[in-house]
Amino acid sequence: MKRSVLVLLAVLAVTSAAHADSGKRYVTNFGIAIAMSIVAELMVATEMCSLGDREEWQKVVAAYDRRYRFCVAQDPGWSSGNPEFEQAEAKAKAEGSDRSIASFTVEQALKKSRANAHMQGKAAFCAKMPWPLLLQPGPVTPEALALYEKAYRDPQLDMGLAAYSRLRKPAVDTAWVEAPCDHIWGKP
Repeated sequence: MKRSVLVLLAVLAVTSAAHADSGKRYVTNFGIAIAMSIVAELMVATEMCSLGDREEWQKVVAAYDRRYRFCVAQDPGWSSGNPEFEQAEAKAKAEGSDRSIASFTVEQALKKSRANAHMQGKAAFCAKMPWPLLLQPGPVTPEALALYEKAYRDPQLDMGLAAYSRLRKPAVDTAWVEAPCDHIWGKP
């Protein structure tokens, strides 16, 4: 968990600091790759560990797709610049689909996450993280937090829960999708 939290926090810090046009593609691609790899792992946990609601994470992916399209329409500098992706997105648009960068990225990340989870085995995968805390919507009860802090002995657990909660927020806070695009991922 500590590694995932540190990576997520680093992404948020790096993407918040980069504003120059030359860094926009990097911010777009790096931010979405990290966020969707975490979402993919959470989706796999809902499947393998029978926890949470996978549909909630689909809403997160859809919010990131809408945000990407909104910001690229405002400023093409936020475009991923990946011809393969642009071709796939054009095809999706022609078919009337709302799928965009997050959808395509999470599909690739899901393949890797599922393979890693199956390699570990269900019991090991489901025990490696405090999935119930990460996958349940709403606030974490003090009792549940104390139980997991004792089990995982991770002083960063509350910080990690806040980071995962922030990742979930765009599915609920739809105003974020059309917030000013000073920064593509803004503050969900």
